[in-house]
Amino acid sequence: MREQPLLDYVSDQENMLLKLTGLEHFISLFDQLTDRLTRAYDNLEDRVNRLTLELTEEIEHRKQELSEKEKATSRLETLLHLLPAGVVLLDGKGVVQKCNAAAVDLLGEPLEGERWLDIIQRCFAPKRDDGHEVSMIDGRRVSIATRSIDQEPGQLILLTDLTETRELQSRLSRYERLSAMGRMVASLAHQIRTPLSTAMLYAGHLCHDQIDDGFRQKCADRLMSRLVHLEQQVRDMLIFAKGETPLAERVSIQELEESLRHAAEAPLSKAGAKVQWQNRAGEVEVLCNKEALVGACMNLVNNSVEASEGELVMTIKFDVLPDGKVAIQVADNGPGFDAGQKEKLKEAFYTTKSQGTGLGLAVVQAVVSAHKGLFEIGSYEGGVVASIVLPVID
Repeated sequence: MREQPLLDYVSDQENMLLKLTGLEHFISLFDQLTDRLTRAYDNLEDRVNRLTLELTEEIEHRKQELSEKEKATSRLETLLHLLPAGVVLLDGKGVVQKCNAAAVDLLGEPLEGERWLDIIQRCFAPKRDDGHEVSMIDGRRVSIATRSIDQEPGQLILLTDLTETRELQSRLSRYERLSAMGRMVASLAHQIRTPLSTAMLYAGHLCHDQIDDGFRQKCADRLMSRLVHLEQQVRDMLIFAKGETPLAERVSIQELEESLRHAAEAPLSKAGAKVQWQNRAGEVEVLCNKEALVGACMNLVNNSVEASEGELVMTIKFDVLPDGKVAIQVADNGPGFDAGQKEKLKEAFYTTKSQGTGLGLAVVQAVVSAHKGLFEIGSYEGGVVASIVLPVID
């Protein structure tokens, strides 16, 4: 009976020992887990510290970038407002989002929030002679350049006021012409004196009652010829001096041809020239100064007559070019000129004639330029071809 309690006791002790062993194992596992958690926490804390440091550095870097961008934006804003040209920024709907002081000075207020089309109607009044510039209602002339914005809807518009520049260029051009005229006063005086003396001589003959009708008519014809020559020289001088030719007439090419035929009849007949007239332009109209344009064409005709060294054969042609413009072409069988002379022919006061003023082709160039046209002259085998190309009225 005593052995049973002892066995129970031993069993209880074994059970307790087993429990203690399990507890120690659990405690060991718990310690290991705690250690791992501690190390993980330490690693996490280190990573958080590193990320915090990196984030702080990134924030400082971003702040620095933002500060630099703000400074750049400020500089650009200052530059934008100091620019002498007007700058207008449109969004994708054509509404003004931003503009500078120069744009406000040119276009007036309001601008921001307004549609660009409304501003155009309010401020601009295009004219026929605008060319690459646009006239404003107040008389100023501006150039307009537009550019799309990269990767964004909208446009950037640059407005440059060229009014003062054009006025200065006009004055400079006039001063240059007047200076050039000073160089040719002596030559022009000689050119006027010669036909004037001849005209006075024939006028003196007409004063005598004893001359017969045939001689009287001969003197009258020669007197008229000299007076026409004088009038042409004075006209050329005035056109060159003024440097401007108002365009106020709608003239058909048919009408222009008839006027040129009438003006050229006498000199061509006197020279015994054989002339072929061709007109394929018909009723096409040009905006022109008829008198100045016919005078410029007559300068080309007179050049052919004066350069002729034998029987003069000419072709005077009016044609419509593929681009819709009209061409007036005067061709002859004259001696022509060399390449070195070609560069100088359009210069004022350059002449190859002993009795010439050198204004003829310079006047042609001035008149054609005033008509927004193009003047070309070339020497080819068998003669000279001079061409005037003019825009037509749609």
